[in-house]
Amino acid sequence: MNDKDIPLANDKVLYKTLLTEQSYTVSQTTVRAGGETQWHRHTHVRDRFVVVQGVLTVETKTGELIDRMQVYDHYTVEPGVIHHVMNETADDVVYIMIQSGGARDIVLA
Repeated sequence: MNDKDIPLANDKVLYKTLLTEQSYTVSQTTVRAGGETQWHRHTHVRDRFVVVQGVLTVETKTGELIDRMQVYDHYTVEPGVIHHVMNETADDVVYIMIQSGGARDIVLA
């Protein structure tokens, strides 16, 4: 998947793939002020976010229930969990994302 072809990318969410191996991918994501991704899930992939700049908001959804976390350091989203990320601050948020556990995919919710 090319960084520009990632369906969650937009003018406020920028992806840069740093490393792709057979069983994992490492990317750098920048979420500009007010930016967010669409709600989505991954079939087999686990997302591990390591925040290196700013504060990331991660929301997960189970049915109609939404759980909201302010992430200052790291967070993991398990496969199949519907989620999205957003930047509710005035500064860029940068995180390193490690995806592992299967083929990289994005299923929009």
